[in-house]
Amino acid sequence: MYSLKNSEIVNINLNDNSKNSIRLPQILLPEFSGVIAEFSNFKNQFINLISNNEQLNESQKLYYLRASLKGEAKLLESPSDSFDSFFSALEDRYENKRQLIDSHVLDIINYEKIYSESAKELRALMDCINRNIRALKVLKYEQNHLSDIILINIILQKIDKESRKQFELSLETAEVPTFDSILKFLEKRSAVLENITRIPSTKLIHKNTAMSTKAK
Repeated sequence: MYSLKNSEIVNINLNDNSKNSIRLPQILLPEFSGVIAEFSNFKNQFINLISNNEQLNESQKLYYLRASLKGEAKLLESPSDSFDSFFSALEDRYENKRQLIDSHVLDIINYEKIYSESAKELRALMDCINRNIRALKVLKYEQNHLSDIILINIILQKIDKESRKQFELSLETAEVPTFDSILKFLEKRSAVLENITRIPSTKLIHKNTAMSTKAK
């Protein structure tokens, strides 16, 4: 086995037929540092790349698993020095459903408030919401009308004052808005803010023109 450095790389043969094999870019070995919310994604990637790879023996799989661990997770020990034992120890420690659910919910609740109009920050907020909702759905916790209302109010507390104002102005009735409607609004709002930043200020153009004339 070759030594792995900072960014370990695994060569995966995706085609058993050597005559028809296609040389694909090398795939980076997935990494896990002990953040419980990231374990599910790491586990799925590692199983697909390493555990299910019939070309690797148990010792090689264990080697790659240890090489994938960083930070706190690297300190983990198992009852026996085997791949199955070590992988089971990882699952026992980091596949805590209650802690996992709490981490996804708190990731949304504790998201920092946006104070200025920013397309980048609005999109980051949407990514956070969508990422954690997707993770909760994987854990069999689906959205419903009550959760949508709670999410809408959380989002409204997180966005900047002007965006909140524009959202309220966009509502045509006193009915409770849907979760999809606020996400569509934020997507449109971020696109508008991005377009505005691309247009140079009229005052700045006039100032530059005046300075150029004066110099002449």
